[in-house]
Amino acid sequence: MNTHTHRTQRAFTLIELLVVMAIIALLLGILLPALAKARATARQVKDSTQIQQVHKGWSIAAVDSVSGRFPTPGEINRLAYGGAQLPGRGNEDESRNSHQSLYSACVAKQMFSPQILMSPSETSSKMAICANYNYNAYRPASDIYWDETNFKITGTGATISASATSYATMPLSNTVRRAREWRNSVNSKMVVLGNRGVKDGSTAAADYATSKTLEIHGAKDEWEGNLCFNDNHVTFGRTFVPEGTDLVTVGTTNIVDNVFKNDDTTKHGDMLIQLVTSVTGTQGLPASHTAGWD
Repeated sequence: MNTHTHRTQRAFTLIELLVVMAIIALLLGILLPALAKARATARQVKDSTQIQQVHKGWSIAAVDSVSGRFPTPGEINRLAYGGAQLPGRGNEDESRNSHQSLYSACVAKQMFSPQILMSPSETSSKMAICANYNYNAYRPASDIYWDETNFKITGTGATISASATSYATMPLSNTVRRAREWRNSVNSKMVVLGNRGVKDGSTAAADYATSKTLEIHGAKDEWEGNLCFNDNHVTFGRTFVPEGTDLVTVGTTNIVDNVFKNDDTTKHGDMLIQLVTSVTGTQGLPASHTAGWD
């Protein structure tokens, strides 16, 4: 006699399926913000590492430099000497000291790659890695020291229109500030590089709330960024006046030093980082520059 065992296969009911889906949705709701925060933190850490790499590249170059300065494009591509362009001779060409020339010269010397100059947290469509940098453009005998065609930091007026770097840097147009800090000063109180910020370090709604730099790190309604000091340490914060820095004397008043503002227009002893789009210089005289903002 054959005995057959019948087993009934039971499927999920609609109620059970909805419960499972609700649990999965709940778990995603809990985990996704944590994952987003972890990704943002990873980008911020990578960003700070890239900034440190740029500064270390400058520091290494300064050791090998006759002047002891960080790379200075006007010192690399000098004015004519004796009626001819001679590598390494002639007065410094102040008009060359823009950030476009600075970073392009550093890439040409392979201090760091163009990829290092773009923040992993970059959100602006005006910022893009220079993927077609022409390393063969470097020809000192022809008075060409970097790629002037493909590597760009440009702007109309004070507005950035295109940039191959995300980072704000000490302007090189002022000879006093440059002489003091554009070198291995190892000054733990002087910011020389970092994420770019709001125009002139302003908190006025017209400048602050509309700045694309608020989207680089963290919330879209508050600036956050990495700042690199001249001893190569990097801090992350949400202030334009970082802790641990000196006050600036303006006239007879001591004020906090805004890293994005030219606070000390007389002695030039304050911190200042910007994204310089152009420089106007005359031989033997301090140059003036135009800073770009977004």
